[in-house]
Amino acid sequence: MNLWKKLHVTIASKLRNQLIMLFSAIAACIVILLSYLSYLQSAGMNRDHFIESNRKILKLVNQNLDGYLDRIDELSISLRKDSQFMDAIISKEYGSQLYIQNQLKNLYYSSDDIEALSIYTPKTGLQYTMSKAFINLRQEATNAPEAERWYREAAQSHKFRSMESGYGVSEKDGGNFLVFHRILINIADKKPLAAISITYNLKEIKRILQDMTGESGEYIGIFNEANELFYAEGPHLAADATVQLVRSIPLNAVETEQRSWTIRDTRYLAIYNVSPHNGWKLVTLTPYSVLNEDAANARRINLIVGSGAVVLLISVIMIAANAITRRLMQLSRQIVMLGDGIFEVQGEIKGSDEIAHLSRKYNQMIVKINDLIGERYEMQLNERNARLIALEAQINPHFLYNSLQAISTEAIISGMDRIQDMVDALASSLRYSIKEAETVRVKEELTHISNYMLLQQARFGSRLRLHVEVEDVVKEAWIPKMVVQILVENTIKHGLEQMTGDMDVVVKATTHEGLLILTVTDNGPGISEARLTEIRSFLDRHLVEYREGIGLNNVNARIKLLFGPEFGLTIASEHGAGTEVIVTLPLKEERPYVQGYHH
Repeated sequence: MNLWKKLHVTIASKLRNQLIMLFSAIAACIVILLSYLSYLQSAGMNRDHFIESNRKILKLVNQNLDGYLDRIDELSISLRKDSQFMDAIISKEYGSQLYIQNQLKNLYYSSDDIEALSIYTPKTGLQYTMSKAFINLRQEATNAPEAERWYREAAQSHKFRSMESGYGVSEKDGGNFLVFHRILINIADKKPLAAISITYNLKEIKRILQDMTGESGEYIGIFNEANELFYAEGPHLAADATVQLVRSIPLNAVETEQRSWTIRDTRYLAIYNVSPHNGWKLVTLTPYSVLNEDAANARRINLIVGSGAVVLLISVIMIAANAITRRLMQLSRQIVMLGDGIFEVQGEIKGSDEIAHLSRKYNQMIVKINDLIGERYEMQLNERNARLIALEAQINPHFLYNSLQAISTEAIISGMDRIQDMVDALASSLRYSIKEAETVRVKEELTHISNYMLLQQARFGSRLRLHVEVEDVVKEAWIPKMVVQILVENTIKHGLEQMTGDMDVVVKATTHEGLLILTVTDNGPGISEARLTEIRSFLDRHLVEYREGIGLNNVNARIKLLFGPEFGLTIASEHGAGTEVIVTLPLKEERPYVQGYHH
C-alpha cells in the first residue's frame, strides 16, 4: 500500500508523469488488444483447418479400415470355396488331416500381420493351431471352442462371424488388434463344420493410421458397432468417459462430425466417423490446449514485439511530454510567485497555441489584479461589517437552540419522554430553519415536516393526521427549503383551525416526464370561489415579489426566483370538499446553482 501511495503521488504530482502514464497505458492496451484479437483469429483459423483436415483423414482412414476388415472376412471364407478342404474337415483320415494342416499353413503365411491361426472341426473334435508363440503346428483333440462365447455368437450371427478385441491382451510385438472368428456351416442343416480363428497384430492397423495427425496429447480410438474398444493410441483416458462419448454417436451418422467433450475438467475436440458398411467408429480426441498451442506461440511473439514497441513509444512520449510541459512549468512558476504576493512578475511565452494564449491572458490578469487591490480593501471593510450584523442576527436563534437542548437533556433525566420528544422536534425545526441554504433534499424537508407535525399534534391531538407518500427516486432531489412546511402550515391555519372535525393531510412526491411534482392535499373546509379566484390572480401575474400575508404567493415567488418562471404552484379547491396545492419543480439530484432573493 505504501509503495502504491508513493507511486500515485509521483504520478499525480506532475502533468508530465500523468501524460506519460496515460499514453503508455493506451499503447499497452492497444498492443494487448491486438495480440488478443490475433490470438483469437489464429486459434479460430487453426481450429477450422484442423477440423477440416481431420474430417477428410478420418473418412479416408475409416474407408481403409473397412477395406482391411473386408480382406479379413474374404480370407476367412476363402476355405469355403475349396471343396477338398470342406470334405477333409468331416473326415478322420490321415490324408484329410494333412490337407487341413497344409491349408492352415498357407493361410498363416499369407499375411505378415497374422499373429495366430486355428481351425477347429466339430465333426472330428480336432483343433489345428499355428502361432508365433511356438514353432511347430499343433494338433489336439478337444471340444473346448464350442463352450466359448465367440463360438456361440458366430454360430448365431447372420454372417456366421464374430470379432473379439485383442487390444492390450499381449504386449509382445506391440499387442494385438483383433481375433476374427468364422464359422463354416453345412448349408443343408446350418450346422457348423469348422471354426476358423485368426489373430491379427497391429502392423497393418498402424500402417492405416499413419496418416492421422499424431498431435501430442491426441487420443485415437477404434470401436466396433457394439462400442467395444479395439484399438487406442495416445494418452490413457477414463474408460467410462470415452464409452459415454462413443455411445452418444448415432449409428446412422453418414458424415464426419465433431463436438466438444470434457473429461476430468479437460476440454477436448472430438471428431468421429462411423463406417456405413461395418458400423465401426473412428474417434479422435484432441485437447483444446494442443489446438491453441500455435496460436499461443504467436501471441507470445506478438506480446514480445509489442512490448518492444511500447518501450519505444514510451520514449517518444516522454520526449513529447517534456516539450509540452516545459512551457507549462514556466507559467506555473509565474503563478507560484503570484501566489506569494509578487504581482509585478510578467513573462510572455512565445507561440500561437493555447499555452501562449494562456500566458498573455495571465499577464492581463496581473494588470487587472493591481488595479483591483485598492477596491479590495474597501470590500473587506464592508464584508466585516456585514459579518458583524449577521452574527448578531444569529446569536438569539443559536442561544435558543442551545437552551432547548439543555431542556431536552433535563427531560430525559426526569423520564419525561413526551416532553423530550417535543423539545427535540422544536430544536430540530429551529436548527433546520436557521440552516444557511436556499435548497435542501426532499428527505430533509420531510424530516422537518415530521418534527413540525409532532408539535402540531401536541396541540390538536388525534384531530390532525399526516400521510406521506414519496417515491424513492425523488428522496435525493433538491427543493426550496421550507416550501412543504409552509403549505402544511397553511393547511392547518386555514383548514383545521376553521373546523371542528378531524383533518387528514396528504403529502405526495412523484415524478412525471423529468419533473418533480409535490402535492399537499387536505379534507378541510376548502376555499370559497371568490377567494380562490383572488389567490389564482396573484399566482397568474407571474410577479417575482413577496407580499406579506399571502403565503402561497410567497412560495410561488421563491420557486420562480430559484428555478425559473416556468415552474411554480397551482391550487385547486372546492368549498366544503378540501384543497389541493400542486408544486412543479425540475428534478435535480445535484444541488442547483441558484441566486436567492437577497441578492
